Amino acid sequence: MLKILTTTAFTMGLMFNANALNIGQSCALKGPASALGKEMQRGAAAYFKGTSIKLETMDDKYEPKLCVKNTKAFLAKNVDALFGYVGTPTSKACAPLAMAAKKIYFGPFTGAGFLADAKKNPYSFSVRASYDAETEMMVDALVKKGIKKIAIFIQDDGFGAVGKSGVLKALKKHGLSLAGEGRYKRNTIAVKGGADKIIASGAGGVITVGAYKPCGTAIKYLRKKGFNGPIINISFVGSKALAKIVKGKADNVFVSQVVPNPWDASIPIVKEYQSKIGGNYGFISLEGYITAKIFEIGVKKAGAKATSSDALKTAFETINTDLGGIKATFGPNDHRALDKTYLTRINTDGSFTYVNGL
Repeated sequence: MLKILTTTAFTMGLMFNANALNIGQSCALKGPASALGKEMQRGAAAYFKGTSIKLETMDDKYEPKLCVKNTKAFLAKNVDALFGYVGTPTSKACAPLAMAAKKIYFGPFTGAGFLADAKKNPYSFSVRASYDAETEMMVDALVKKGIKKIAIFIQDDGFGAVGKSGVLKALKKHGLSLAGEGRYKRNTIAVKGGADKIIASGAGGVITVGAYKPCGTAIKYLRKKGFNGPIINISFVGSKALAKIVKGKADNVFVSQVVPNPWDASIPIVKEYQSKIGGNYGFISLEGYITAKIFEIGVKKAGAKATSSDALKTAFETINTDLGGIKATFGPNDHRALDKTYLTRINTDGSFTYVNGL
């Protein structure tokens, strides 16, 4: 049975199953980004239920220092792998700990490129498409719409920096430069200053790189101030939570995605996910489910040697399989399983439609 360990339970020590493959997850279970961690964990737990893989989850509130504390506790207990961490700043702080310990760092909920760099981080494996791929799609969609003055609203940390880098590279391909930039501090909704900079830039479209509460608050503020151009949010945002915040202000608001439609049971992997998740379908829980499925494929390939990080690493690098409508492929020099991105529009009722353009 899955146990979600809070920081209170942490002081009592971690307990692991000696007869199972034990993996540790640090993510936000409380605070303004908690929906991201809870949904990633829920999807993974739905897949792992009934398997020999036991997932222990600890709350880090989307703060690197607490994530480091959790990770050190997992490593001290000699978990077999680290799995499904949530966020770029937390992963930036903790992936080096995993690499130093030669532990698998698998399927973090972030598209940061360094986590799929097989040379710099040989035990790290990313499942989702990169933020570079997402931001390129977003810029392309805006330019195709005739919008050439594009601004960004980003989280003021490593996550925002990675997103900005992707936007700048995509703009350069079109011979464009950034029209404006607004920022907010992680785990706050102090967005007015950053949003005002977006308005002052005269941008025709905005790309946001952040979490649902601050981005949703910024979107409502921008609409209140008369900005009606398209706003595209990066997939990390937490789409369903964002849709609730911007309800009534969601016209011309989009979200990039890295998984297929969670409500489309004609896709085999989605049908499988729906049969196990118990309702309340969503993008993040589907990603958690897919990530867990790919992880188990590697575990089965490693067989009796699955508790060895080197054996698991080799096994993951041989994965080339159809999961049921989407193909996952790793290689010795390619530690990113999926590359496809999607664009969705938030509808007035809070639902989502997959679209080909703005």
